[in-house]
Amino acid sequence: MKLSIIMDRYDNPYAGTESQVLKLVNGLMEQGWDIQFAVLRGTDYTRSGMFPVPVHDLGVGSISSPGSWFKMYRYARLLRKQGFSVVHAFFNDTSVIAPPMMRLAGLKTLISRRDMGFWYSGTYLKALRLTGRCVHAAVCNSKAVAEITSRFEKIPPGKIHVIYNGYPDMSSGEQVSASGASRLEAEVVVGIVANLRPIKRIEDLIEAIGLLAREGLHLKLNVIGGGDPSAYMDQVRRLGLEERVHLLGSQPEPERHIRDFDIAVLCSETEGFSNAIIEYMRCGKPVVCTRTGGNPEVVEEGLNGYLVPVGDVEALADRIRKLAENPQLREKMGKAAQSQLADKYSMKAMVAKHVELYRQIEPGMVEI
Repeated sequence: MKLSIIMDRYDNPYAGTESQVLKLVNGLMEQGWDIQFAVLRGTDYTRSGMFPVPVHDLGVGSISSPGSWFKMYRYARLLRKQGFSVVHAFFNDTSVIAPPMMRLAGLKTLISRRDMGFWYSGTYLKALRLTGRCVHAAVCNSKAVAEITSRFEKIPPGKIHVIYNGYPDMSSGEQVSASGASRLEAEVVVGIVANLRPIKRIEDLIEAIGLLAREGLHLKLNVIGGGDPSAYMDQVRRLGLEERVHLLGSQPEPERHIRDFDIAVLCSETEGFSNAIIEYMRCGKPVVCTRTGGNPEVVEEGLNGYLVPVGDVEALADRIRKLAENPQLREKMGKAAQSQLADKYSMKAMVAKHVELYRQIEPGMVEI
């Protein structure tokens, strides 16, 4: 089978969408699929030769330029000539420009949506609603994202398909239980994996740690994620938390740090489907997260974690306190998280559902 994947850009294999695309490509290639991968704009990573298939740099600049549309149509004609019939588009500009140009060349296009539309603008929505008429299917990574996509982009519900992110199974040697019993008297490590951006509301977590520190709880906060730390460090100094809060920057293997967490937190303003939460669950950690986007589809209140309202620092502190004071509860929730992950969010299931959808869109797809 043949599949073309096109993205705006591909910076590294660690970011959320990029990591899932890499897993999808590897999973399809293991089944013998012929994958052609292209980006509108090349990056150091795409030029490095590290991606598992050659990367075609289309050299597309602004999508307001007629030349960009011509480049996409020319690439569509090339794909058609090479026997491709289905294109999967990721990210914003590709979702606008690819569907109509692919349709002109006789190809069918799927788009992916993986967030709650924080990037929507009036101009983008007008364009998406127009070119979306050429979209054969939209893949969303949570029910919450599917609802937003249908409502704002006016894509008929029948064209929308929810496929959850997929993650590799953990071998028996990798199984990690929620820490607790052996560290009753030690400090409790609270952790978060999130880029240092306002939408992640990391300042709420730092504030909550400050509240708990004033109560006398012995906590440490580790923040894993890239970005400018200056505003957060100012807050840490203001609250006198220099010995408790550690901003560790971007890490290529965040799971190594997650294993040290006792309690894992995500307090974002909005989330589509959080890779961080899944990584927490893989490591057997109880989760405290905001009730937003796709989070309630993953975290079940009182079973594998807790849900709190966005921006409610006191509620966030209360749930952290409850887990910090009860290592047995952390253990129980962590095990429940691992069990749920193995049943629902496997990489095998994610790839299989994509294959099923591709064949549904193009029944003529045959073995190569």
